[in-house]
Amino acid sequence: MLLSHSQFRILIFIIGFTAIVADIINTFAFFILKPFCSATIMVYSLSCRNPTLKKYPLQISIGLFFCLLGDIFLLLETFFIYGLVSFLIAHLIFLFAFIKSQGWQWRPKIILVLLPIAAAIFIFISKDLGDLYIPVMIYLIVILLMSWQGWAMTLNPKLKQQRFLGLAVSLFLFSDSLIAINKFSYNFSFSGALILSSYWLSIYLIADSATR
Repeated sequence: MLLSHSQFRILIFIIGFTAIVADIINTFAFFILKPFCSATIMVYSLSCRNPTLKKYPLQISIGLFFCLLGDIFLLLETFFIYGLVSFLIAHLIFLFAFIKSQGWQWRPKIILVLLPIAAAIFIFISKDLGDLYIPVMIYLIVILLMSWQGWAMTLNPKLKQQRFLGLAVSLFLFSDSLIAINKFSYNFSFSGALILSSYWLSIYLIADSATR
């Protein structure tokens, strides 16, 4: 273990906070700090992994690696589609990890809550998507499924280590929704700070679900 849980938390907070400040004041340091924060969270998942969870920690770490790739691509507007694909792969890996841990869980009450939220977001941005209409719809379906199964793990009393996954996937959905709204429909002040803080807390909690 490179650092303790608390040391990793402090380090991630410092890097993340500094990155958000760098984004607000528009300095080049943001281009270094953004992927560095995500990379630190990935290292945390590997360094503090829980061996009793079998393949789950490795699967989560691979998903976090694709999140890191997505972060790098999204630093440049011209690579947006590559970032979208990277995060799509990350969500598919997280979904796979959740299903392998507990099997597919139907829990209809969860999807009955999540589906209207996802539908409302898509309807709101759909008129502005253009050629990205189908890719964004596919992406939203995948993150919806991932959120569904993540909440199912949180509600499973046998999986205490994953008790914050529901919050994690909700924050991921929230962060991605803000990105979509900010990019396609309505640009609002300090969107970067809100997107980054919710995103990093999300992937930290996902990483934490694989630690001991």
